[in-house]
Amino acid sequence: MQRINKNVVLALLTLTSSVFLLFQLYYYKYYLSPKNGAVFSKVKGSQSGQDSIQWHVIKKFLGLVSSHNVPVYLIDPLVLGLIHKDFEQLSSSSDGMSPECKYFCVPRDFTTFALLDKTWKHEVSLLRAAEKMGFQWLKIQNKDPRLEGMDDLSGIEIPFHYIFKLAAHAIHLVVFYERSGNYVWHGPLRLKQNIDRKFVPFRKLHFGHYPGAYNKPEVLQLSIDDLKVQIPKNLSQFLEEMSHSRFLECRYREARAFFQLYPDDASLDAVEFRRKAKALLHLAALTLNNLGVRFWLSSGTCLGWYRQCNIIPYSKDVDLGVFIQDYRSDIIPAFQKAGLSLKHKFGKVEDSLELSFQGEDGVKLDIFFFYEDDNHIWNGGTQAKSGKKFKALSMTRKIFTNTRERWRQQNVNSAFAKLRKLIPTHPPDKKLSKNETLRLAMRYINFLVKILGEQGLPQAGVTARGSILGLFQQAPHLQSMEELTLIEDCGVPSPGTSSNIAECWSESSSPSQGSE
Repeated sequence: MQRINKNVVLALLTLTSSVFLLFQLYYYKYYLSPKNGAVFSKVKGSQSGQDSIQWHVIKKFLGLVSSHNVPVYLIDPLVLGLIHKDFEQLSSSSDGMSPECKYFCVPRDFTTFALLDKTWKHEVSLLRAAEKMGFQWLKIQNKDPRLEGMDDLSGIEIPFHYIFKLAAHAIHLVVFYERSGNYVWHGPLRLKQNIDRKFVPFRKLHFGHYPGAYNKPEVLQLSIDDLKVQIPKNLSQFLEEMSHSRFLECRYREARAFFQLYPDDASLDAVEFRRKAKALLHLAALTLNNLGVRFWLSSGTCLGWYRQCNIIPYSKDVDLGVFIQDYRSDIIPAFQKAGLSLKHKFGKVEDSLELSFQGEDGVKLDIFFFYEDDNHIWNGGTQAKSGKKFKALSMTRKIFTNTRERWRQQNVNSAFAKLRKLIPTHPPDKKLSKNETLRLAMRYINFLVKILGEQGLPQAGVTARGSILGLFQQAPHLQSMEELTLIEDCGVPSPGTSSNIAECWSESSSPSQGSE
């Protein structure tokens, strides 16, 4: 009798467990799944259900933008890199049918697409349709830096990025804007305080760590993993551009302050020279880009951009810099073919090379070649009249790094010293580490906030006297130091190429400038 009872109990437990598991499966399928996105069937050739979800999310997104006539194109570097390897095969295939999901099923958290702003005029309707399809979306916007002049520094807010999330995959839509100079630009991804920083892993995004600029791409439509997708026509050029796409905005506020001290030359001669210099600069950039030669603004031209957001009217020439390892023997013929005659050639490839070209409008183009030694970078020069040679030595890398680090350390130490004087400790002369100082400062701030939050001053005084010993306990609603990170600019610039960069504390999960 006792044995029968045990079997009955076991049978009842087994039956109850089975019913409970069936109920969980039913509940997940018909209640949870519609909220988090449909349960997708496995794509042919994919390795897992997760891969299948990625493919279906991309398919639904492409269907969404297609139904609203929004022309997006793929800029995801991981997927484009795989497509680039098989580009000839994919472009020659008429239907793009593949026995396996080879590109869009590669494991990743995001797939990145781009959109040209002027091609999208109905944002609200698309976002509503996205919600009906099960997408969660996030819009990141900021001030438009495309200013018409020095007097307009406010800038209206425009959308920079969109995130569409469905199930376990997200689509990152980067908004590109056309700017003068025939290139497209995208803004940084800066999260505001009211944005959910856990919406997606923002730090893994390929775009948005800093503003970026690209040549306006031509697009080509291909069938990839049975999906019709537009991609940049020149894949190798686009992928190469990503490595140096970081865009540095002109310092408009500093330039306006400079012109308040030193009024700009608005004479007809100055205006005409700047027009000719910009035309020459555009021609030089086009010629060097066609050769695949990297270059940068140098000397007086660079100073004009950095100091006053324009070309210095009395400089009378345009200066560019090129690393000597990028020198090509066909540079001179290429410029001559573009209509620029060679005026001077100083030095030689092995030492102090400098090329000077004469523009059709009388403006001169100087190209300085820079050489790298173990600890410094330098370029040579020769005076045209006297033939006297000189060498311009840039700050050595080691000295530059040490100087900048010493500057940062001195400022940090000074700030911590001032902060320690404001924090009550026991004993008063107790030495605190930087970590302890920050933690105590947060608790002290929390303590003062609680005092200010009391209804009456007498009660606040009693609270202050009674709670002072609890000041050094962990405040429950304050974030720990691990949840804080250093992300962007807000203070006095430090020396160096990023001299307009300073530091401030902000919450984590906000992306930091490029991919570069």
